[in-house]
Amino acid sequence: MIDWVSAIIPLDHAYIASGAVTKTTVDGEIEWRTHCYNHHLGSFDDKLTYRSEGSPECTTVGRASHLYVTFNPSKFLQGHNVLGSDSLIDLVSDSLVSLFDHLDIHPTDDELLNIKQGNYRVTRLDINYPFSLPIKHDVLSFIRAAEFTAKTRHGRPSMKGGTLYFGKNSRRWSIKMYCKAEEILVKGHTLPEHLNNKNLLVDWVQNKLRVELTLRTKELEKLDLPLARNLTEKVIKKLFSEYIKRIDMNKQIRLTDKLLLELPTRLRSTYTLWKSGEDVTQLLPRATFYRHRKELLEFDVDVTFPMRTDDETDYSNVIPLLRVLEAKPVEVPDWAFEHKLIHCR
Repeated sequence: MIDWVSAIIPLDHAYIASGAVTKTTVDGEIEWRTHCYNHHLGSFDDKLTYRSEGSPECTTVGRASHLYVTFNPSKFLQGHNVLGSDSLIDLVSDSLVSLFDHLDIHPTDDELLNIKQGNYRVTRLDINYPFSLPIKHDVLSFIRAAEFTAKTRHGRPSMKGGTLYFGKNSRRWSIKMYCKAEEILVKGHTLPEHLNNKNLLVDWVQNKLRVELTLRTKELEKLDLPLARNLTEKVIKKLFSEYIKRIDMNKQIRLTDKLLLELPTRLRSTYTLWKSGEDVTQLLPRATFYRHRKELLEFDVDVTFPMRTDDETDYSNVIPLLRVLEAKPVEVPDWAFEHKLIHCR
């Protein structure tokens, strides 16, 4: 799904004042001036940030030739970015309809056609997909394991606030991983109160690892993909796959034993010892062993004999880190369309 886009839209329009930040010398001469941004709130109170751009004289002549926009189209149109669309042109086009209406701008037929055909420059594109693991605990374990064992040509990743970054400060491309279920609990990322059926999204996202690729101007130009029309849904999926393959992660992660989480606390140590191959008949007091054996039998576990001999190894809950990312990203579930939780045409 498209999680962020920055684009420069060709649009002749009356210059939209937004203020500016100016640096002057001690003599009062202007060294540089940067124009600020305006914000348009969508139906779900998420912002579309914009400003007029064009020649240096556009502020004096009162006309601008381009409109710069930067925003999360999924959040702007849907109210959330748990799920979303890969259709960049449709997302931007539908968002601009709302902005033009807000600003009372009336593009020409040619300008509208350019927008609908994607004839404008993209200066940043964030693409993300969710990957499924058995439970939320495994998502967090995956991220912790990747922090110390994975790398890209940028080098080792860095962790901040629960998010793992590869190439965090790169001016070309970067990748980050995080637990979306954790993020939607954080202030500023929570789902809107008035979002219908949001409980479906909360339940669905619990075991999802979110992997996000950011491509910036220099990288998009290097790839010869500067225009929105080049960034089709097929290309977007391909780009994501190619960059994820740049992550070197051949180490392994041990998945959480689901049964262990279901057991009463008093039985977990006994079960863990048995699962690791220990002879619990020799480690527990006789009365404790028989009491625990009786209770564990209710979970179809018989600890009378060790689970395996010493020369055998149980790999049932150990998987290579890379296998998670080699798996196909999770598809958008049908109920998201049925309950109109995803913006599509």
